[in-house]
Amino acid sequence: MARTAEAVAEAVAGQDRPPGVLLVQADLKDPLPLAAASFDRVLCHNVLEVLPDHDALVAESMRVLRPGGRLVLAHSDFDTLIFASEDLELTRRLVRAYCDTQQPWMDAVDGTIGRRLAEIAGRAGLQVTDVQAQVVLGRRYLPGEIGWGYARNLADTLLGAGRADEAELDRWMAGLQRLDDRGAFLFSVNDYAVICGRMPR
Repeated sequence: MARTAEAVAEAVAGQDRPPGVLLVQADLKDPLPLAAASFDRVLCHNVLEVLPDHDALVAESMRVLRPGGRLVLAHSDFDTLIFASEDLELTRRLVRAYCDTQQPWMDAVDGTIGRRLAEIAGRAGLQVTDVQAQVVLGRRYLPGEIGWGYARNLADTLLGAGRADEAELDRWMAGLQRLDDRGAFLFSVNDYAVICGRMPR
């Protein structure tokens, strides 16, 4: 929570914020501190997974939408994480464990939620007008690259949760580095977006 508060404070103090942008810190398990029918567009990206009640946030998103507004529910599906690896079985086990591990900052975990966004929207009474998918791809295992960041987060998460051994994680990451050294590293994850509107009356 301290990290989140610091991030909000930094954003508020930032000079690059466009005029008219309002930053609000809120607990998303509670009603949004925003007026009803006050937005034309709402984007919810990589949030639903960590909430115990997906439907409540979607309902709140609908509440703040103006008539004719659009809601975009978007999420990575972490069960689709792909790492080119020297040890396929170990990689599959690590990815599955990472997908299912609730990290300390999460109130819940649902790493496969990306594939169920349309169902969640339909359950809320929204009309799904489009479903899109994008493959996020990385070809290097270097600091600052997306594949490196995901691999490090996976390792830290599983080690902290006691769901993987430090030696096997070190061996796995050393293998990723060897693949990168010979130009064979590849990382990808699928991101899904569901564009929704209110059902016609």
